[in-house]
Amino acid sequence: MKNAVIVLFLLLAPVVLVLSITGCSGKSTDAASTVVEIRENMFITQINDININYRSYLGRTIKVEGFFRNNFWGDNHWFFVIRNGPGCCGDDGEIGFEVTWDPEYSGSGTNISQRDSFPAENEWVEATGVLGSYNTFGLNRLYLVLSELKVLETRGLEFVTR
Repeated sequence: MKNAVIVLFLLLAPVVLVLSITGCSGKSTDAASTVVEIRENMFITQINDININYRSYLGRTIKVEGFFRNNFWGDNHWFFVIRNGPGCCGDDGEIGFEVTWDPEYSGSGTNISQRDSFPAENEWVEATGVLGSYNTFGLNRLYLVLSELKVLETRGLEFVTR
């Protein structure tokens, strides 16, 4: 009986595999071609998943809303689309992505001359871009190479908890 179940499973396994790949419609879905939209109600959860499983997301297009942040040191600027969240002292955490227009970005910061291509500090934006990574001090850092950055009239939640 046990051998009959194994044989039956082996005969049906390709059918199950084909159904799981193609779904009920018979069309395959290419995850790499779909845009990953970071939703407000699961913002931290989705960002954490991308950070933990970043190799699965590299090269994929991600869309995220948040406020625009600019950090600088000398002539180098780093730009971010973030939201506030829980941190070490209560509500001082920042969650989101570094953003750039440069497809060859290496994490060294953007020269101050490119500052005019970005919105003002604290503007509410929707960023769409391809996820990339660079290594600094032995850590992988994620960023989005922007294809679009829109300033929005309506702000979402600035502080998220999940």
